[in-house]
Amino acid sequence: MRGLQASAIAFGVALFGCREGLPTTSGAESAPSLSRSSGAITVQPLAGKCDTSFDPPPLPPPPALRQVDTGTCQMTHLGRAAFYAIQDIDLASGTQSSAEITFTAPNGDILRASSTGTSTPNGPGVAFNAVMSFVGGTGRFARASGSARVVGTASFVTNTSTFKFVDGWIAF
Repeated sequence: MRGLQASAIAFGVALFGCREGLPTTSGAESAPSLSRSSGAITVQPLAGKCDTSFDPPPLPPPPALRQVDTGTCQMTHLGRAAFYAIQDIDLASGTQSSAEITFTAPNGDILRASSTGTSTPNGPGVAFNAVMSFVGGTGRFARASGSARVVGTASFVTNTSTFKFVDGWIAF
């Protein structure tokens, strides 16, 4: 029954987002509310920026590698959050996907996510673009859903990356 309920909510969010005549700006005051048996779920804009670091790749770099990123993010609805990700990066094809992503809010609530994207050479690093989907978590994010486009850069000189969320939304 929960799966059917979650599907109905996701369908409602998708249907609402496809209606013509909606305002082009979004904010918490204009976000739709959807009902569920345990209370209201509100779709809200999501924005933020993350700064991460990672271990240097081996030299010469392999065609594909698994990379662990850690760092901090400043995000709406989470505040200053700890970031942890395991990314599978295919250097040969310029693609990446996540094996695990978590954002831990200051109160300990965890928001889980997954992502897929592409990267292109950019000086001594790469520029990347991905779509991140929010897929539950703990505490207030137990039933979270949403998505955001992620754009950023990674430096192989400093072994750091910076990215921001664009056109993001979250429901919890």
